[in-house]
Amino acid sequence: MDASQDDLRCGLCGQAVNPRHEQHHEEPVVGTGKRVEYVVVELRGASALFQAADAPSRTRQTGAADLAEQLGIDLPDLLGRHYTCRETPGEYGGVFRSGFQLA
Repeated sequence: MDASQDDLRCGLCGQAVNPRHEQHHEEPVVGTGKRVEYVVVELRGASALFQAADAPSRTRQTGAADLAEQLGIDLPDLLGRHYTCRETPGEYGGVFRSGFQLA
């Protein structure tokens, strides 16, 4: 097997790459996500409830300690904090959040 054939293998599963195979590993195109601003509205046990700054009806929850760590702040300072993150659509309607920054 020569090196040129390795270039035709999928980096995810090792199968030969062709148009039909690529449909199975479709990933969001870079730049399809957007930066969204959130505010932490409540700490409930180990969870932090946050809502979109421009749409308060969009309330979600996440691990409070994880969010504080991603923002680089102490857990007690989380309540009321505004932050932004990049949201990228995932499979089955999921959303991947990354690039957390204080607003």
